[in-house]
Amino acid sequence: MSSSKDAIHGSLVVLEAVDAARNTRAITLFLGCAISALIVAGVFATAATGLVANDAVAIGLLFSGIGWLCALILVATGVSAAGKILMDQIQQRPPLSTRAALMAGLLTLPKLLGVFLIEIAAFVVFMIALAIVLLVCKIPVLGPLLYTVVYPLASVVAGMLWFTFVFIVNPLAAPAFWEGYGVRQALGVLGLNRGALNIGRLLPPIVQQLVLLLVVGVVAFIASAILFSGSAFVAALGSGIIGFRSNVYSMFSGGVGGMSGYLFATLAGVGILAALAYTFPLMVYLAGTCRIFLNLAASQAGPTGPALTATPYAPEPIGPMPTAGESDALTPPTSATQATTASHACPQCGAAAEPGDVFCGECGADLPRGA
Repeated sequence: MSSSKDAIHGSLVVLEAVDAARNTRAITLFLGCAISALIVAGVFATAATGLVANDAVAIGLLFSGIGWLCALILVATGVSAAGKILMDQIQQRPPLSTRAALMAGLLTLPKLLGVFLIEIAAFVVFMIALAIVLLVCKIPVLGPLLYTVVYPLASVVAGMLWFTFVFIVNPLAAPAFWEGYGVRQALGVLGLNRGALNIGRLLPPIVQQLVLLLVVGVVAFIASAILFSGSAFVAALGSGIIGFRSNVYSMFSGGVGGMSGYLFATLAGVGILAALAYTFPLMVYLAGTCRIFLNLAASQAGPTGPALTATPYAPEPIGPMPTAGESDALTPPTSATQATTASHACPQCGAAAEPGDVFCGECGADLPRGA
């Protein structure tokens, strides 16, 4: 299949990522990790504030950094676990337990860190090699001629590296790990191999990601419109009836201390609505990257390569296969069999008889000779 057909087909498949917004298990798992991250960050921030107030600035900053790091790990684990659940849903595999999904999401983080370090190393190696070549181009006579070749060639290589890292490796490395690939296998599928300078291989996944971003934007707009359509009306009506409208002005004049419980509850509700509104686009984005990776891996596998997508329907056997005797018994009699059976039937009662029988086993009548 050509690159243009791959891009068109993959873009249509990406539209199916909208179905991820209905995966309540992935959404609940991510929100649980996000709420846990907020609690952990709040605890460490409170401890850091107390330490700073007691002139332990260094220890307070250390506590604050540890809190933010733990919160970041929790959020990243939730995102990765939700992506693993969505990948299993796309591949029609049995869903993992919550503990197994969280463990799979956590084990994905070191692999992503390894990919990031490999990207930095590759970029540094390219920079060093390019600097050496540019130093060679300073030769008085041959330098300009050599630079005429080096400049466009180095530009193509730099652009390929940039687009490969930004649009292929970074967004699609996690789906590769969710599918069970190792770091080396994932980098091979994502383009860090012999075909790294093939511009045509970049077109389908980049086009599919642009379509995915468009779909995510539409989902974000719809989710925000649904969740925030009545929030302003409810807040205005609530402030008028409950009577905490004046606290808004006191908040701006006296800071957070001027807020009442109702105003704080309103702001907390806005935060909850925002978290819900932007969780749905995140699920769609994760499912879309999973489908883009599967399309990329399938295109590299070729028509004779391993199938990376699950079979939509695999019929199961209804029961055990019949034995030879049972199959003969279940086989409908042909016309010849029916004629043979009729010739060995008793003329009196019509009961079936064997070819060598002389008397009927049912009524005892004489059977015709030669029957």
